Amino acid sequence: MQMKKTGSFLFAPAAVMLIMLSVFFVSKMFPFGYNTLSWCDMNQQVIPFLMDFKDILSGKANMFLNMQNAGGMSFWGVFLFFISSPFSFLVAFVNKADLYLFMNVLVMLKMMACAFTASVFFHDQFKKLGLLQNTAVSVMYAFCGYTMFYYQNHVWLDVMYLFPILLIGLARLAEDGKILLYVLSFSAILTVNFYLSYMVSIFLVFSAGLYIILVAKKGSRRKTVLLLGIATLITALITAMVWLPSLMQYVASARTGNLLAGLRVGGLLSRLDTTFAVIICSGAIFAALIFYLFFEKKLSSKVAFTFFMLLLTMVPVFIEPINKMWQTGNYQAFPVRYGYITIFFGLILFAAVVSGINEENRLASSSALSAFGGMLAVSAVFLAECLILYKDYDVITVYTETLWGNSVSFRFLLLFSLTAGLAYLVLLLLYQFRQLSKAAFSVLLCFLVLLECTFNSSVYVASAANNARNEASVIDLSDRIQDDAFYRVKSEEKYFDVNLLGSLGYNTLSHYTSLTDEKFMYTMKKLGYSSYWMEVNSNDGTKLTDAILGNQYTILRRGTAANTKNNIYRNQKYEIKKNSPSLPIGFVMHSDQIKAFSSLPATTRLNTQQSVFESLFNTKDKLFTQYEPAFCNNVTYTSGDRYSLTFQDNSADGSVIYQIPVKETETLYFDCFDRLSNNLIEPINSSFNVLVNGMTVQDDYPNQSNNGILNLGTFRNQTVEIEIQVLKEVNVKSFGVAGLRDDVLQKAVSSATAAQLKQSGNKIIGTAEAADNQSYLFLPITGDTGYTATVNGKKVTIDGVLDSMMAVKLEKGKNKISVAYVPSGFTAGSCLSIVGIAALLCFLIFQKQGLYRKIQFLEIPATVLFAVLFLGVFIAVYIFPVVIFYLK
Repeated sequence: MQMKKTGSFLFAPAAVMLIMLSVFFVSKMFPFGYNTLSWCDMNQQVIPFLMDFKDILSGKANMFLNMQNAGGMSFWGVFLFFISSPFSFLVAFVNKADLYLFMNVLVMLKMMACAFTASVFFHDQFKKLGLLQNTAVSVMYAFCGYTMFYYQNHVWLDVMYLFPILLIGLARLAEDGKILLYVLSFSAILTVNFYLSYMVSIFLVFSAGLYIILVAKKGSRRKTVLLLGIATLITALITAMVWLPSLMQYVASARTGNLLAGLRVGGLLSRLDTTFAVIICSGAIFAALIFYLFFEKKLSSKVAFTFFMLLLTMVPVFIEPINKMWQTGNYQAFPVRYGYITIFFGLILFAAVVSGINEENRLASSSALSAFGGMLAVSAVFLAECLILYKDYDVITVYTETLWGNSVSFRFLLLFSLTAGLAYLVLLLLYQFRQLSKAAFSVLLCFLVLLECTFNSSVYVASAANNARNEASVIDLSDRIQDDAFYRVKSEEKYFDVNLLGSLGYNTLSHYTSLTDEKFMYTMKKLGYSSYWMEVNSNDGTKLTDAILGNQYTILRRGTAANTKNNIYRNQKYEIKKNSPSLPIGFVMHSDQIKAFSSLPATTRLNTQQSVFESLFNTKDKLFTQYEPAFCNNVTYTSGDRYSLTFQDNSADGSVIYQIPVKETETLYFDCFDRLSNNLIEPINSSFNVLVNGMTVQDDYPNQSNNGILNLGTFRNQTVEIEIQVLKEVNVKSFGVAGLRDDVLQKAVSSATAAQLKQSGNKIIGTAEAADNQSYLFLPITGDTGYTATVNGKKVTIDGVLDSMMAVKLEKGKNKISVAYVPSGFTAGSCLSIVGIAALLCFLIFQKQGLYRKIQFLEIPATVLFAVLFLGVFIAVYIFPVVIFYLK
């Protein structure tokens, strides 16, 4: 039966829906319970940003200037990195509290879309493929290892379902000279995920080169190259408003690193328990490879192209330096982000094999013995599945606990894959040698696919099931602050995923994505806030930095507040208090030496606090007092340019003791800090246990969640004993205990002139009173070239202060202020996009008029350029990283 009706394409997505609903039912997942498949990056990034997007759709937040992330950043790049899917608009109809449950539906819808587009592709390219066969292979794609491993990064599934359409577009371009579908599909991929488009671009170079060599007729090769170049250039122009601002935001982030250093670390072989495991979820690929190599008689050029593309994209799965180059030179986790390409070409090879057999096998019915043999092969897979899931479920599901596989889990997964692959091969051979009819083969194939999909989803979906109500107490904190001021909210500790704080609808310093601005992150580190990798949290800092950065409210664990007089809300787990003293975001500085504090001083973090205080409040008052240890136990302590603590006797414990006589109200802080970096783990981590008056304040300080300036408490009229238990020797740039005089800070804050600001769209507008012409508005938002400012209707220069923040010169008296933000590159990108759309329309008309001959002279230079590009990309991706690895 050939697929003649459009409705036939719905069989594959319908099958996906039924399988997923069955998994949800057994796992008590929504809509059959309150469990969600959301974990890891879906919790940390996707769901919070979908909440942000919901606020943007309702007009509560802005796509450009988003104060709910990183103290104010462009959400445009974040949107394009994480949630720029047409499915994301569905959040407009979902309550924030229900988004964890909605992820089940969203992932299922995208898997159905993958099956649908795959079905369209297989019907387009393999007309002889039957309905059940098409459905089976399409469902394989939806449940492949890439989906199972990476569904938490749900926008990657958008690239998955667009990829088959891109391949159809490539075929139309190469065979018929039509560029429209290629341009539209590639533009869609660039739009839904800027990052993965890098890998798609590498694929396009290699696939075009191999296609021209292996498939294209000699007389049409040059035309194909020229049309591909024109279509790609038009696509780049159309999507410039996507990739240009995204690229500029990425370059400014802390994510970029040293390419050569990244290629030199690690081993030559990849972590096969996590890379190859993605591929082996589809046993049909290996059956197709064996059949193609040993049993296929007719080797068509298209099938040969598919085979070589499969091999080419399989190499990085095994060779780690090449694997890194396929992923911009490095990665933190998810080591096969291009894996859907490898898998889909494997499935294309399988579809080609089946389609080829269909042309030869006209067997009306199967022999009983052959049918029994086929059923026996399928039953073996069923038996292996039951045994592994029953006896070793905790072993094989390690990935959803750690993000990595291990050797034990890999052995079981490989065993199942080999069993399934052998069963696929048995069915193919029985069908090839006319022992099975087409109907029997197709039915058994569907049963085998069902077993494989059930196994994969049990291992990678069902095992991730967790209660969607876990964050209910966090979501409950939304809209609990009734304050019209322009303020921020911080967290006392890292109680929950940092992006959730902004997704509650509050302005915050917290943020975690690959787009975390490097200047912002390092400024926060210098000011004493916690951060690691690409995550900046709002915990730690001091009362001074909280005041100047507009942290007017703090979320605490219920019952941990020293007093409750400033508490404004409390639920079962958390409470919100108003900080005192506090300032809104933005206040007037009085200084005629703005350049003097354009950067933070290169000193200890506690000394930096005093310098910031003097600069911003134009005072010489002493806010911070540095204290020296009273004595040390088994520790030699030296200070100067660096601070060193070494054990006198390595066999015994050591400690540094401070005994501080506090008279007036004073808040004490302890700090240990060495260098600016975004390392996952710093060498100084877990150096100390900190005790105050015999009570433990912090174990294993510093650590990932708490590496800022540590608040030891507020005291008055007592001697405070601080014991720093030394767990290992350290040599650092910043170390010590200091006290903040609360009355001095209160006086300074009370005398400061707060600006009356608010956010309106992509602007911060309001007024500020200046006592003289030497006053500035201090705006604690990370600046970049996208900001423009006007004061009293006149455009003014934005000055940089404190490394990354902004200051605007004011006039004496009342000032009407407007600071607008458009992401860097967006305006230029928008203009290029308009040019691209016009170029596409013109070229389509140009082709329709039969005028291609007028540009035919460009074929030779285009071919030469493409040959150079193909060779250059091959060397850069497959040769260069291996050479660098061996030269380390």
